[in-house]
Amino acid sequence: MQRSMTFFLILLLTLINCCNSNRTDKNLNIAVNPQSENAYYVSTQSGDDRNPGTQKKPLKSIIELNLRLQKKVENIFLAGGQVYDGTLVLKGFNGNNPDPVKISSWGDGKAVINGGNAEAIKIENCQNIWITDLELKGNGRKNGNRTNGLSISHSMNCKIENITATGFQKSGIDLYDCYESEIEKVIASENGFCGINIMGSARNQSHNMIIRNCRAENNPGDPTNLDNHSGNGILVGVSDSVTIDHCSATGNGWDMPRQGNGPVGIWTWESDHIIIEYCISYRNKTSKNAKDGGGFDLDGGVTNSLIQYCLSYENQGSGYGLFQYSGASAWSHNIVRYCVSINDGQTTEGAGSIFIWNGSNDSNQLTDCMIYNNVVYNSRVPLISFEASSAHKNFVFCNNIFLGADYPISGNIKDSKFLGNDWWNIEGSPKFMGFSSMSEWAKETGQEMINGQFEGIQQDPELKGPLITDITDPYRLEKLYGYNLEPDSPLKNKGLDFKSIFGLVQPDKDFYGNPIPADVSPEPGIYKMK
Repeated sequence: MQRSMTFFLILLLTLINCCNSNRTDKNLNIAVNPQSENAYYVSTQSGDDRNPGTQKKPLKSIIELNLRLQKKVENIFLAGGQVYDGTLVLKGFNGNNPDPVKISSWGDGKAVINGGNAEAIKIENCQNIWITDLELKGNGRKNGNRTNGLSISHSMNCKIENITATGFQKSGIDLYDCYESEIEKVIASENGFCGINIMGSARNQSHNMIIRNCRAENNPGDPTNLDNHSGNGILVGVSDSVTIDHCSATGNGWDMPRQGNGPVGIWTWESDHIIIEYCISYRNKTSKNAKDGGGFDLDGGVTNSLIQYCLSYENQGSGYGLFQYSGASAWSHNIVRYCVSINDGQTTEGAGSIFIWNGSNDSNQLTDCMIYNNVVYNSRVPLISFEASSAHKNFVFCNNIFLGADYPISGNIKDSKFLGNDWWNIEGSPKFMGFSSMSEWAKETGQEMINGQFEGIQQDPELKGPLITDITDPYRLEKLYGYNLEPDSPLKNKGLDFKSIFGLVQPDKDFYGNPIPADVSPEPGIYKMK
């Protein structure tokens, strides 16, 4: 086990270097294109469909706009503060790079596109499109709508910015087989299947994407989907090289119309090189007696992916799910680091703060995961839960702070390794997993031991507190003061030296943005002491 674990951790060095370089964080060549005469202007109040479509003589309807667009590609400006019924359709448009085709509002306020029972905007086989400053509305997931709000397929170099999408049965924003594109400052709420959904027909068909500064709130579930999950916040599936950055998800999933596998706030499946960072996922739900309803999830077939600097709290399901379903591609080489879980697993049966499940029952299908320098607090359920079906290999929990009760772990841990973690009973009892102390458990199980040396910690970490939070803005994560260590914390200089022991390189900063010198071992948890 020691040789295989060390070999695995050395392999992770390549992944961490790749994740730190942030493959998808680059200029997507989207530039501001001012209003000009090379545009169609539309106004329901002052327009006429017989007009040429200039700013002085605008068109009136989306129906006429679609007809004009079939003949000539132009920028599109809808008068702000007005409602436009119908679906704006673009097919085969190629904006000039770096000047994209721009679809936006003009004048005062945002224009509203009411798709009714259909999409508000539908884009196919396009390049260099910029959609900004609009409100997209549908009739409601239970009131006749059957579609996505903004649907983009087989397109590249698109930007969706400062958009709200509400009232669609499927997803508020849906991208399929798209690449080199960006979604920013989107609010997706009261949709059915998902707030924001990215998916590909194959991993290389949907890639190099950024979802940044977005909110997915109160997307309850798709009433017509009786066979699979719905009610997700932000979801990436069958994709490669996608970053979800400074986003939040809350209140999703409460009306999924079935029992079984359920929704999650922010997650990915069948994807490679996904980075989820600086995000908050809190108070998400699932239907009664169903599964999931968690904060974050690296699900079936995910490889070489990373969750870092994230906060999960008070979700009905687990804070961080590490899942593999039967029939998925092999799951491997993933990392969860510098994250926080607070009182997750509120109602979902079997869920802990961190939850491991393998529906394939083949340990080779769920392998090689590093969970380190996190803080997990839970006063109600296990901190780490291994489902009865949780066959796995080479899962390493290292340099974490775990705050819970007498039995912080549930399930079979024989293929996981725990090293250098601080385990503290929030009631002050030394009892641990049925033993009189954590050190007795370590001697019996071989956990928290390196070459016969006890490396675990069972001391009050002396966090500043309080250990609960109401932070909802990902740009205020540094205000999570409760998880800073007090100056006299016994954990000072107690972290394992990843580089010398495992050949593993730490990130260059902690949860709060404090630098971590390359030659210094950080303390357990998310805070690097000075």
